[in-house]
Amino acid sequence: MKRSFLQNIRAYFSPASETVILEKSRKLRLSGTPFRIPLKGLPEYRIEMGKQTLYLCPDPGVAGYEEGSPCDFILFDPERYYSGISHYQRLSPGDTLVIDHKIEYQEQMFSFPREAFRRQLSISNSGDSLVFKDPISELGTYVSLIDDTLETPSITDLRKAALRRILEIFGGPLEPLPADKATETLIQVNELLRHESGRLKDSLGNPGCLLELAEHITPIIVGDLHAQIDNLLTILSENAFMDSLENGSAALILLGDAVHSEQPGRLEEMESSLLIMDLIFKLKIKYPQQVFFIVGNHDSFQQELMKKGIPQGILWKKHVIASRGEEYKEQLEIFYQQSPLLVLSPDFIACHAGPTRRKISRQILVDAYQFPDIVHDMTWNRIRTKAFPGGYTSSDVRQFRKGLEVGSDMPFIVGHHPFSQDDTLWLNVGRINQHHIVISARSDRVGIFTRIDGKMVPQIFPVEPLVEWLNRQAATDEQ
Repeated sequence: MKRSFLQNIRAYFSPASETVILEKSRKLRLSGTPFRIPLKGLPEYRIEMGKQTLYLCPDPGVAGYEEGSPCDFILFDPERYYSGISHYQRLSPGDTLVIDHKIEYQEQMFSFPREAFRRQLSISNSGDSLVFKDPISELGTYVSLIDDTLETPSITDLRKAALRRILEIFGGPLEPLPADKATETLIQVNELLRHESGRLKDSLGNPGCLLELAEHITPIIVGDLHAQIDNLLTILSENAFMDSLENGSAALILLGDAVHSEQPGRLEEMESSLLIMDLIFKLKIKYPQQVFFIVGNHDSFQQELMKKGIPQGILWKKHVIASRGEEYKEQLEIFYQQSPLLVLSPDFIACHAGPTRRKISRQILVDAYQFPDIVHDMTWNRIRTKAFPGGYTSSDVRQFRKGLEVGSDMPFIVGHHPFSQDDTLWLNVGRINQHHIVISARSDRVGIFTRIDGKMVPQIFPVEPLVEWLNRQAATDEQ
């Protein structure tokens, strides 16, 4: 078939790659010509760019990998990745990854960003091979296989270890707890909330609505989960998050709306809502100073909670009483009443829905449960659009930041309102600088924010059926 003009142009600027078989003893120098390396098994690569070393390792997932199938690769700095929370790039089949200083947040990957950006490295994943290219031949970029005697843990092994830790914390298979155990767990959580770190008492002596996060704590900010338990497990198994909760260097911050599935055909199903709250409560008991829940509009039994005509608030109340009893329902109401509305850190502010449109101060937000309009705005409001003309605007965000005495460029992160139906996070929404939305309830991928090198960085992970995998592990352990 004759090539089109556009195909000829692409061929001219993208010379044909040279196929090489990379042996363990060989170090391949990239010098302008693209090198195609066929994939056999799950190889791990070392990339040297002057002082900067990167690893490119396969991420076949935890829940099951069919040998020979295409899989993702992860590009990361091993000095950072193996020592704590870090940033990295995902390379899926059919995609090309480029090292370029113009790509936002990419700098947070590297120990030596100048060394990386001096090159023009690109890596393509065709599924059955990888193509490496760096046209800057005089600087030298080298690719080799990682020495398997170094005993560096695989990405999969790290994730499996984190998931088994979650199973241990939960105390058995991931299924809704018996009513008595669930009530006992929730009573413990409510007692913790009465003395939760980072929260001043309000004028009535109750836990205030403002949670202040210490500067040294790295946040893991999760948007609306809507009963997607696999999404929460995916997050907890990634990027040293569990290790960081364990050693006290990070905090899991859930921006509300953990309950009420939004998946087609499951709007009335409430068992998954019970289970995800059971898991959150178990995590809170295990890490009382590292797990925080910011209340959202679905965190209630309000009758106005509707989704496509389904009264989820009413159904939630009925299901809770039927399966757990009145005492559990009352304790859950206490949990909602004692949970904070806003988290404030030196690096960001975050709440479920949006800023209140009245003038505020930190003290007013501590006392926010005495102001129903503030509670409503911060749990129900959404940014102004043609579909929602009564929403908040850039001036509301500016006034909110001013009332909190933070900078005009302080990242403000919310959930509640997906800005489209085909993504999990959105940056600078409404053309408002550093105003971001994260919804963590998609069934295929889940977004979060964390902090790398003093900057709030978005990350996205593919979702797997991890409840099913974990329960198989639990069943095997019992045998």
